[in-house]
Amino acid sequence: MRHLLVLIALAACRDTRVEPAAQAAPPAHPPRGTIVADSTIAARDYIGPEACGECHPEQHAQWQRSLHATMNQRASATSVLGRFDGSTVAFGDGRARFERAGGAYTMTLERGTQTVRYRVTRTIGTRGLQEYVGLEDGQSTEVRLPFGWWPRAGGWMPQSAFDPWLTDAFDPFAPVREPWAERCPWCHSTYPFEQRIARAAGRTIGHGFEQFFDGTPGSDVLAVDRQVTVGISCESCHLGGRAHGDGAPIHFVPIGAAGKPDAPRATTFAAERRDPAIVNTVCAQCHSGPSPRFADGSATRNSSEALDLAASPCTTARCTDCHDPHRADAHAADTEPRAIAACTRCHSQFADAAAARTHAGASHATASCLDCHMPRVVLGIDRFVRTHRISSPTDPRMLAVAAPNACNLCHLDRSIRWTTDELRAGYEVRLDPRPWAKAYGGDLDESVGIAWLASPQAAIRLVAAFAYARSSLARYVQPELARLRDDPAPYVRAWVRSLPPGTYTMPGR
Repeated sequence: MRHLLVLIALAACRDTRVEPAAQAAPPAHPPRGTIVADSTIAARDYIGPEACGECHPEQHAQWQRSLHATMNQRASATSVLGRFDGSTVAFGDGRARFERAGGAYTMTLERGTQTVRYRVTRTIGTRGLQEYVGLEDGQSTEVRLPFGWWPRAGGWMPQSAFDPWLTDAFDPFAPVREPWAERCPWCHSTYPFEQRIARAAGRTIGHGFEQFFDGTPGSDVLAVDRQVTVGISCESCHLGGRAHGDGAPIHFVPIGAAGKPDAPRATTFAAERRDPAIVNTVCAQCHSGPSPRFADGSATRNSSEALDLAASPCTTARCTDCHDPHRADAHAADTEPRAIAACTRCHSQFADAAAARTHAGASHATASCLDCHMPRVVLGIDRFVRTHRISSPTDPRMLAVAAPNACNLCHLDRSIRWTTDELRAGYEVRLDPRPWAKAYGGDLDESVGIAWLASPQAAIRLVAAFAYARSSLARYVQPELARLRDDPAPYVRAWVRSLPPGTYTMPGR
């Protein structure tokens, strides 16, 4: 009888639920480690994000909503943000017209008797700015189109309005001949890594893993017909997943290429994802774009984050300490708390809130590590973002040439003499500003913000304008801000005109 009661109790404890027939068990794979990948870089190794999502549904769902997924898309009703509704834009002595006929989006540029018509084939970006790729009538090579949809500045704008490399010499009405696939998709799409190796072979190009491997030199033009996805998907970072899907371990380090003597070695995924050199090299494949530079070598515009981080003294910092690449938005609400936590992982003496406030100074209760060591001086797509070159506000390379410094980004009305006095009093940093007088307009007691607004460097003038826009001091520099509407640099003019209403008023109004 006792045995019978035990059997009844066991039966009651056993889960007898039956899975619905529709939820079939995932395909059986050999145990992890029994298969070893011989290649993760060839076209045959790539399986696409949908296959990855079968085992990683949460990451796949996050990726589908992410900016990475929409870095590049085929033109469609769901991807195109610009108003192709017959809108026209006058620019210089020409006119641009944006239309939709059937399922096609067209951009027509007219000047005098010259007309150039493009059919839009792809989009670039989805947040803040969307550019377009297309085919000119009668041509077979896709090109980056000369007007983009930029809501910050009011809609359709020529490239020179948002691209700091371009001057007023840029002619949006001239036929475009540079292939889009020569530059853009190398960082805006996913393709077999062997193509990246071939592009870098035999020359110094690229800051990702391609620099560590030898290969047969290939074309500067990406073979877009071999793309895995038109945007950034799983295998841009994790490389070809076919062997992993069959049971092999996944790796960040490429497998199947001829490594140079200094090439990193594949170990385990757990070890690789802990290694800052490996993780940051993955991100550097794309986040190493060219940029004009400040005096300390840091970028003035976005897409160069990996280079800036690599030039920082913080050698243990990983991109993933602050950013989750699977997340829908790189500016997620938890990014800055994660970044501050990463800072205090090494600088543990400031993990205590009271100690951090003491270090920042009594008048900086709302300031964080990032405000002083990663200030907002980088021109992003539709806002100023933090530099990734982690540095000190006391860097004499920046102070000596009246480049942006973290102190005066908030204290715009203070002089450089005041700043050096405060650094001496609060941090015992002794700097003599007298040799810097020429950089500050000959007056060490003039407000630094005024000096920045008159800087010979366009990037600094714009940093100053947006610093004033974030402060309550803009009303004191109305004439200086208004003059930037007629700045020599077209992108400065466009960005200043996009400032929120009330930041400044035009003379006579």
